[in-house]
Amino acid sequence: MRPLTVVRLALAGGRTDQIRTALTALGAALATLTLLAAATVFAVTGQHAAGYTNDLLVEEGLRPGVAFGILLLSVPVLAYVAQCGRLGAPDRERRLAAMRMAGATPRQVVRIAAAETTLASVAGTLAGLGAYFLGRVLLDAPGPDGRRPLPTDVLPHPVAFVLVAAGVPFFVTALTTLALRRVTLTPLGVVRRVRTGRPGPIPGVLVLTGLGLCALVEPAHRYFTHRPRTDDLPTLVMGALIVTGVLAVSVGVVWGTGWISHTAGRLLHRFAQRPATLLAGRRLMADPWSGSRTFSAMMVALIAGAAAAGLSALTVATERADEENLRRYSQLLGEPYVPAGTEFYERAYELVGYAVIGATAIAAMGLLVAFADGVTARRRTLASLVACGTPRTVLSKALGWQILTPVVPTVLLAVAVGILLPRLAVPGANDTQPLEALRCTPLPGDPASACQDAAYAQAHSSLHTAERVQAVVEVPWGQLGLLAGGAVTATVVITLVSLVFLRMSTRAWELRVQ
Repeated sequence: MRPLTVVRLALAGGRTDQIRTALTALGAALATLTLLAAATVFAVTGQHAAGYTNDLLVEEGLRPGVAFGILLLSVPVLAYVAQCGRLGAPDRERRLAAMRMAGATPRQVVRIAAAETTLASVAGTLAGLGAYFLGRVLLDAPGPDGRRPLPTDVLPHPVAFVLVAAGVPFFVTALTTLALRRVTLTPLGVVRRVRTGRPGPIPGVLVLTGLGLCALVEPAHRYFTHRPRTDDLPTLVMGALIVTGVLAVSVGVVWGTGWISHTAGRLLHRFAQRPATLLAGRRLMADPWSGSRTFSAMMVALIAGAAAAGLSALTVATERADEENLRRYSQLLGEPYVPAGTEFYERAYELVGYAVIGATAIAAMGLLVAFADGVTARRRTLASLVACGTPRTVLSKALGWQILTPVVPTVLLAVAVGILLPRLAVPGANDTQPLEALRCTPLPGDPASACQDAAYAQAHSSLHTAERVQAVVEVPWGQLGLLAGGAVTATVVITLVSLVFLRMSTRAWELRVQ
């Protein structure tokens, strides 16, 4: 089959195919912008850092963390692209099966489906590149002193441009090909291998294992503190514990959505007496894994948001306690003390909160696509129920119960796990050293340094009995409530919007859909 023929067949779709192509292009554009933004932060060097007003860009040790945080935003974007690839899947698979009937081989059919996604992702990548360069011009706003709020005067390395321009279409196409792995396209129709079975306890084991690995960071920190080393082994060990623990917790929460959906379905089926709740319960039990696919991006965003809120509270409390300790130490020595303040940390975590809001919004877009696709994919069944006398209000209530029943406990689980991560994974948060640990040390080769004068010698007698002020970390209930309430509210709004698709999919002529 010639490449031009493949392109023509890939573009020969209906309205749903055009919507899927447009949404896929939008996702590719967002992914391109996210990756280029991270590459721009990586490109900032010491000679450029002094020209920015944001301390996160000025400090050399903080720039990798900022870039890594921007990279994490690509996770919900890619999940959104994966959801877009499933939109209108039954119609596309019937069209591909018709091509098989006309004589196309299975490899050619997969090539046609991949070509459709490749063209959309290439168009989205080009649009993302254009938006990036346009944003550099529009957002370039140097102040009177010549300093900029954003690194609009720096370009990523040319290799980064090439990797993003080639990597985004490749990855999006790979997601589409991966989505077709459970579909067998035959000349007589589509055979889909559906995952069945009751979810097991593995997600819970993963969550507990991840929390346990994060809890080992503190003992590891104390071990290497008492046994100092000159190599990078302590950093590697604690970094591996944190990364592995967070990854295990995230996978466990996302995977555990299937167990929560199945359990909620069993409870609804056992105790419910209304037709809507019975339909929702049976649907949840029949396909509990749909929740893991649908809510994965939102759960990861909630874990990150709750962890950021907890880390912000922990950092601010620790800095305030350290400032109080330094103030007491300066008072004992009779020296003036000027507090540094915690505005820098509060501003940094405020930016993290904005990033989490953006990730949640992208995840909400993926939810809307997933819910709309779920309704349209079952439109013949839903139309049959309406034709047999089932009121549309019953189906609407069943859809609401099916979506919202597993969401509330899953959101609470994600927020609870996220707030626990910084408490377990941040070493040294509960140190209770005496205030004497803050005293200065004589300079090497300088016995007449300031630490040896009479004022310090007199103050040291008081330092033995003075204890350090401990950091009292409060749970940020307000931020956690906004995260959980915002996620549930967004799901409710998306559910109401998806009811429009339900009404459109239950008309009488949908019975003719094969």
